[in-house]
Amino acid sequence: MNETEDAESGLRGIYTIDAYRIFPGEPDQCREARLWARRAMRPFPDIADAVELVVSEFFGNAIRHTASGEPGGEVFTSLVGLVGGPVHLEVTDQGPRSDRSRTAARVLTPDLTRPDGRGLFLAAALTREWGRIPAEGGPGYLERGFTSIFDVVTEEERAEYDGPMVTWADFTTAYSAEPVPY
Repeated sequence: MNETEDAESGLRGIYTIDAYRIFPGEPDQCREARLWARRAMRPFPDIADAVELVVSEFFGNAIRHTASGEPGGEVFTSLVGLVGGPVHLEVTDQGPRSDRSRTAARVLTPDLTRPDGRGLFLAAALTREWGRIPAEGGPGYLERGFTSIFDVVTEEERAEYDGPMVTWADFTTAYSAEPVPY
C-alpha cells in the first residue's frame, strides 16, 4: 500500500456516504436517480424518503429547464454524509438550454389548480436547507460548515454567470451510521 492509498482509506472512514453518478438527461433516468439515491440512503432510513423525493425534483428540474435535458445532456448527482453529520445532496446541470436563458430556482406557493409547480416547495419543507450556486465559481459552503470545491465570487460576477449550476440540499438525520463500502 502506498501513501495515496493510505490517505484515501483514511478519508473514507470519515464518510458515511460518498456516492456520485452521472445520469443521461432523459426523463426515464429520473427513476434510476431515485433508485440510486434510495440504495445509497440505506444507512439513514429516517430521511431516505425525503432524499429520494428531492433527488427526483432536482433531477426533473435539471432536464426540464437546462441543457441537461437536451439530446446528449447529462445530470451529475452526488450524496455525501460525514459520520455523525448531515447528508448533503448535489445535482449539477449543464447550464441554460440552447433556446432560453438561465432560469431562477425559487419556492412558490403551490397553485392547486395546476398539476405542477410544487417541487421546490416540497424540497424546502423536507430539507434543513437548500440552494442553487454556480458550478464554476460560487459562494463557498464554509459558512454552513462544509469545505467548498467552488471559488468565491462577487454577487455581480454571479449575476452574469451563465453556466452549469449546482442545486444542493442538506438533510438532518437522527442516525449515526457506520461508513458503507461502495
